Amino acid sequence: MGRPNESLSIAGGGVIDPWVRAGSKFALQRRVLRLSKPPRCWKIPSYADYVKRNIKEVNIEGRPLNCETGTKNLFYGYDGELCGVEQLALQYYADEGGAWQGTHSEGGIWMTIFGLLMWDVMFSDIQDVFQSKFQMAPLDLETDDFYKSRKDLAESQLKKIQDGMAEEMLISSWELHQGTSCHGVNWDRHSLTDLRAVVACIGGHSLALLLRHLAVDYGSWSSGMPDLLLWRFLDERGGGEVKLVEVKGPRDQLSEQQRAWILLLMDFGFDVEVCKVSPVVKRR
Repeated sequence: MGRPNESLSIAGGGVIDPWVRAGSKFALQRRVLRLSKPPRCWKIPSYADYVKRNIKEVNIEGRPLNCETGTKNLFYGYDGELCGVEQLALQYYADEGGAWQGTHSEGGIWMTIFGLLMWDVMFSDIQDVFQSKFQMAPLDLETDDFYKSRKDLAESQLKKIQDGMAEEMLISSWELHQGTSCHGVNWDRHSLTDLRAVVACIGGHSLALLLRHLAVDYGSWSSGMPDLLLWRFLDERGGGEVKLVEVKGPRDQLSEQQRAWILLLMDFGFDVEVCKVSPVVKRR
């Protein structure tokens, strides 16, 4: 519309609006940086370096079935079977990418871990948040009041997780509540064995940071997490590591929510990268 000064003013106001969060805030920060050119603006925003941080990328090739615009990308996997880009990436990481185990679940496995480890926090006795015995979560789960109303209990749970008790807490929660409906918890998709392996490989510090962040603002951050969660054990004593991977096909781009999540996970100490899948280049 040819009104860059007004656009900069509105975007700048959005950045400091406490109700603009996660990917929406990140998108506005990037807009401000694009618009903040002298003489329109001489001061570099304080978040410039954060937003401009490099995100690690890995490029792999696959033999495509189709390359038509508007269709789902299908490739022949390492096993010769047709699969999507996420499954192809899982096969790459399981093989030459480092012998990782993993799952394509986006935020699903994280919501399950959150529900199991924070079960007592979610279902604590808070006034007016349960109006029906059929509720799968308290009414305030996706509001700021969820953490504020349960701060002491939440921090007690997070302290145990940080101190290395996550696996023990996970087993106990699974055995006590298996089959009970809870928002975010998928009993059928993820086995207890895999969940135990994940929390063991993450380590208490990073896991506690992530779960606290979800507790504080579940509504803004319950979507957009990287496609793949990978884990592997490094020795017989149980030491391990995890990697989170966002997979993109030939024509795909990161969304603002995905960018926001990747940078946040990097802050929490996670190894995060983008895996770009491209068609095999024909060689003459």
